[in-house]
Amino acid sequence: MLIRYSDGRILAGILLALTGSIMRVALKDEDDVAEYRLLNGRWISEDCEPVTFEFPLAAFQAAGIIPEAQVPELPVVGPEDAGIEPTVQHLN
Repeated sequence: MLIRYSDGRILAGILLALTGSIMRVALKDEDDVAEYRLLNGRWISEDCEPVTFEFPLAAFQAAGIIPEAQVPELPVVGPEDAGIEPTVQHLN
């Protein structure tokens, strides 16, 4: 994941935990775990700076979580699949 600070800094990290309004992240090249808090709809760093998070798709694709191709289409389910008899309504 990428953490974007309001001053333009961008840090790379891995999400360790998200519990309620607290997120713990292992930051690249840092020994300590960073903690971010959700306050009034904004994520705030330990230094009280607003931050945003980005989760690049390539990381998920590399882990095999999201297929590279399109998501396969789901089959169409109609009332006959649920054992429900369809009703016909005519519009006049």
